[in-house]
Amino acid sequence: MLKLNWDMLKNRAPGSLEDFFDYEDGELRSFLALYRFGANVEICGMTHPDYRHQGRFSKLWKQVTDSNLLENKQKILFNIPHSSKDGQQWASSRHAGLHSVEYTLKLGDDMSGLGIGSTELVSLRPFTQDDAELWARLDAEAFDISEFSTLAALSSPHRSLSRVMHIIEYQGLAAGKIEVDRQGEHSWIYGFVVDPALRGHGIGRSALRQVTLDEKAKGKHVWLDVVADNARALHLYESCGFVHEDVQDYYEYVYAAAKTNR
Repeated sequence: MLKLNWDMLKNRAPGSLEDFFDYEDGELRSFLALYRFGANVEICGMTHPDYRHQGRFSKLWKQVTDSNLLENKQKILFNIPHSSKDGQQWASSRHAGLHSVEYTLKLGDDMSGLGIGSTELVSLRPFTQDDAELWARLDAEAFDISEFSTLAALSSPHRSLSRVMHIIEYQGLAAGKIEVDRQGEHSWIYGFVVDPALRGHGIGRSALRQVTLDEKAKGKHVWLDVVADNARALHLYESCGFVHEDVQDYYEYVYAAAKTNR
């Protein structure tokens, strides 16, 4: 399963150069997209199965490397489905090494682990601009995204409008955040963070329970991604009834070294 980040694709800033296309006879043959997360960038794309091994995706990649789009990026990651041997070979041919592994999980039919009917420890309220500094701090701590980048994104007029942004409150304190992106019959949970100083009290489970039950009541299939080595989060999701559906591999590309070797 290819990860396309639909909410970001739908909210590109006018005139931004982040998507590259290869058309032939009016039909799309290959596609490459850049997704910026602060000082990091993720790259993914695809080529129609009938037109692979013709260098089409590599031509799009050359357009990217010939531009200045990758300058000053801390990390450049190729996002490749674990099952894609062609994708893995392509990344290796660019001397990119495996950086991390991410699991895609879907809420299964057995939701007993959510503790349905439990008294909730936390409440959820909508994000407001007054929460921006807290949001930026939590993103920096959990996802290594600079606070400056998050604050800029939160104030952007091109910010995704399909995401529902919640602040998690515990005993009168803002204790974390959680986002939901609804795409048709599917709901994706993103940016779920509990303040490190407040972990271990059941805050995360309570917040996750409320969000997932609300989405299920709307008839949605609930999904999320989690980095494989985040044992605490993985245990929480699995114990709440999320099951493994797919695996994404991330390969790190060293742009500075590639420029030196040209």
